[in-house]
Amino acid sequence: MLRDPERFIQEKLCKKILSANTIRDAIIAAFLITLQKKAEQDAITLQLEDWRKSKAAEIRAIMNKAFAAIDAPSEYPSHSQLKRVKEAVEKEFAWNQLPDTLKKGFNLRCNALFSKFDTGYY
Repeated sequence: MLRDPERFIQEKLCKKILSANTIRDAIIAAFLITLQKKAEQDAITLQLEDWRKSKAAEIRAIMNKAFAAIDAPSEYPSHSQLKRVKEAVEKEFAWNQLPDTLKKGFNLRCNALFSKFDTGYY
């Protein structure tokens, strides 16, 4: 996921159904893609591999805090719990201040991922 978040998401979207954990990880990848594009627009130079590791850890920490706040498991959350956690991360990163083009790409990725949520176990 950290080496090529876009490819990671594309590989997952080729599958018919995705587990909550897979979607959670792919959402982290979607955040990484969008935050990286934002940094590039702002002409910020990144040490990409280190930045991705650090940013992914930061996103996971925010997610874990959000899971705890809604008393939801980070392993195999429900569809609605995962959406609420995604929204908490968006709030933390001031997603409403992103350019519309970046938000649109992010939302397209996330909607595609959520459409493949395996509801058989939840």
